[in-house]
Amino acid sequence: MPKKDFYSIVIPVYNGSRTLRKTLESVRRQEDDDFEIVVVDDASTEELRPLIEEMGGLYHRLPDNSGPATARTAGVAAARGQIIVFTDSDVWLPDHLIGNLRKVFSETGAECVQGSFSKHCPHPNFYSQYKNLYNHYVINQLGDWINTTYTSLTAVQKGFFLKGNGFDRNIRAASVEDRTLGESLISAGGKIYLAKRLEVVHDKFLDAKGFYRSQFNRSRDLAKLMQRQKESKFLEKGKSFGTNTRAAMLRLPVVALTLVFLFLGLIYPPLWLLALISFAAYCWLTRNWISFLKKNKGWWFALRGQFADFTDAIATGLGVAMGMFEYRVLGRRY
Repeated sequence: MPKKDFYSIVIPVYNGSRTLRKTLESVRRQEDDDFEIVVVDDASTEELRPLIEEMGGLYHRLPDNSGPATARTAGVAAARGQIIVFTDSDVWLPDHLIGNLRKVFSETGAECVQGSFSKHCPHPNFYSQYKNLYNHYVINQLGDWINTTYTSLTAVQKGFFLKGNGFDRNIRAASVEDRTLGESLISAGGKIYLAKRLEVVHDKFLDAKGFYRSQFNRSRDLAKLMQRQKESKFLEKGKSFGTNTRAAMLRLPVVALTLVFLFLGLIYPPLWLLALISFAAYCWLTRNWISFLKKNKGWWFALRGQFADFTDAIATGLGVAMGMFEYRVLGRRY
């Protein structure tokens, strides 16, 4: 009988004491002896070593705060496993994960297995629930074979990780750096399988301010990533861009037109009809998403979700515009 692959679960952390314990508890529940926990402290100001070692983790500290891309890369260098499992310090892994990953790798022949998000969110407030449901919804719209990664749960053969460029360590913030791993793996000839049944719980609290700030910053960084991928020929014409569906991207200019016609209508009222038509087009583009919210949370949540999505499209559109301006005009590639 061939020897089983050894797994290394790599977790970057920066001042994550509020969530890290539950993450490590979910890792320790794994019913498999052939794995280790590697936690990379990205120069936190909090003292995390006692907690990590108490929970059976191997502690590695970076001398300077360098961002999650560098922290994960350092974790791979320290890991002993043939399979690297990336997760985050605010994620709860599902039970029996390692056994299920062994099965998926064996059955698919993939070099990388990507997990999904659970509908469950431990925070009851609206924006935490809304964003969590959105993450679950969009990733489950994808097919079985994808071209991107989200390191809430990403398992990859270590040898293949080292064959490619790994994460783009020029990205310092926790934003779109995880997507660059997918680009690296695909460019090296690898295949990424989306195992939708392997769901993690994201222990992420978001209020309104945090939600819109995050959406603006992420869309700015995504706009720059898209430009870099176009330049490298990774993102070819007609090729999907991560989880960003055509409808989700089309809604941005439609919302912008709605606002333009709405304000111009103050000068020339007949333009309000065009604003109404544009808004109807926006509602049609988002109908499946809002229907999903209604099915899972009811009418009132869905109505609030429609407002959140519309205002999110404004924040996202502004972020995209800022990213394009910085990239094309100011020459800021990152």
